[in-house]
Amino acid sequence: MIKKVFALLAALLLLAAYVPALGEEIIINKIKNPDDPFEFDPDAKLLEVYFPEIFGVDAAYVRYGDYGMLIDCAGFEWELFDTLLNDLGVTHVNYAVNSHPDADHIGGFNRVLKHIACDEFVLGFPEDYEEGDEMRFAVYKALHEMNIPFHQVSNGDTLEFGDVKVSVLQRTDDHLVRTNNRSVMLMIELGERRIFFTGDIQADTQNLLSTETDLDLHADILKYPHHGYNNMRDGFLKKVDPKMVVITGGSTLIKGKEILDRYKIKYVFTLSGALRFATDGKVWTVERVKK
Repeated sequence: MIKKVFALLAALLLLAAYVPALGEEIIINKIKNPDDPFEFDPDAKLLEVYFPEIFGVDAAYVRYGDYGMLIDCAGFEWELFDTLLNDLGVTHVNYAVNSHPDADHIGGFNRVLKHIACDEFVLGFPEDYEEGDEMRFAVYKALHEMNIPFHQVSNGDTLEFGDVKVSVLQRTDDHLVRTNNRSVMLMIELGERRIFFTGDIQADTQNLLSTETDLDLHADILKYPHHGYNNMRDGFLKKVDPKMVVITGGSTLIKGKEILDRYKIKYVFTLSGALRFATDGKVWTVERVKK
């Protein structure tokens, strides 16, 4: 009995090391409260996620120590992403991940990777996949000329990223006929903190995911699917239960904020300025990147 009590106490102490105290915010919002005094321990190894100032396209940079990863790279606003990466001093990434082969997610990789060494180009679709924008073929050709190896992933795979767990989710059921719905999704986690990248999954995939009872999709931060053009499905949003949502767009012509307002979920737009999220595995901070 005594051994069981000590085991329970040890488990509670371990849990307390990762879970913020009652009432403490999981996300320290330095956009809303720029004078918030919170700072990470100087020795903390941080997972950082950057979004450039973009509208209606996707691009993100993830960093953890010496590990780096690009997630999508829009063909229409790639210069904004390129500038951000240059300002951050990025010269090498382990992965360049493409969620799906549409121009607003793939078209800029060939330009950005001209001066950034990349170990692997990661995609969830065959190079000759029938759908997707034609721009992708020029991107594929350029990346092959740069001698960047291609690596196709599928649901259940993981990407090596130090202490950070990067899990691949993808649904390719026969009834999911649109490329958007077959997007590669990434669940990225350090300690108790998670951020979920959803590509452009639409209603069909969201509904499918919400019915999978054994699937744990909870995440502190959610990258809104398809730039916020449509409302998310209620079941999917409840399953993820995010504390903050990133919309890769602005407030105009965006329907997604309606459901977020209804559930009182906080959200930020990339069009308002480049974003930096950071976590030590216990709490997140979010702030605008200064120009």
